[in-house]
Amino acid sequence: MKTNYWNYIIIGLVVLILIIVSATTFYTVDTGERAVILRFGKLQGVASEGLNMKMPFTDAIKKMSIRDNKLSVKTEVSSSDIQTIDVEISLVYSLDPTKVGKVFQTYGLDIENTLLRPTLSEKINAVIAEYPIEAFVEKRAEISNRINTAFSNQIAGNGITVKSLLITNHDFSDEFNKAIEDKKVAEQGALTAKFTLERMKLEAEAQKVKQASLSDMVLQEMAINKWDGKMPQYFSGGQLPFITVK
Repeated sequence: MKTNYWNYIIIGLVVLILIIVSATTFYTVDTGERAVILRFGKLQGVASEGLNMKMPFTDAIKKMSIRDNKLSVKTEVSSSDIQTIDVEISLVYSLDPTKVGKVFQTYGLDIENTLLRPTLSEKINAVIAEYPIEAFVEKRAEISNRINTAFSNQIAGNGITVKSLLITNHDFSDEFNKAIEDKKVAEQGALTAKFTLERMKLEAEAQKVKQASLSDMVLQEMAINKWDGKMPQYFSGGQLPFITVK
């Protein structure tokens, strides 16, 4: 009876060991991922998606996404005329599947904070600093393209592919917004005053033309049209009204 008991224990231990060995030997890599294989901390290779094997107890697995990833960066920058602008940039990027090992060796798993954020913030500041604040809205697409080009060139060869980079939001300081509003009010007032002045000039010119066109004959005809047919009761001499003597 004791022999059977110990047999059961041995079998249980063997099964447990096999389960542990299997759990530490086999692993899966999901679609859209790559697995970095480290043996005693040293890079051994990169595994593709599916079921894979590793050396138990010696190999460590670090998984990295090769899907499109979105990164949002908010930062405060200064224009060329030293005005403050809060901007938000949306970056879509992915890792080159053939360079995952190099990316891990250089930047580790936290590539966004070790490479992307600081590099992108630097390029945002450098490009926007070349534009006055009043040109920012009008040239926003141009600024986005320039930041995209500068950023892409900076990280070229590092295993990162830039899919898109856009300025998704911006906000000026309260002082500048008030200055813009005051300027619009002043411009509107100036336009109203200019329109009123032009209208007065036109009316004055029209009055002059009208007066210049009223000859003696026209004035007399207008008087005749308004005459009630009664002769004046008192006449001190001279020409009768409305009658021209040739």
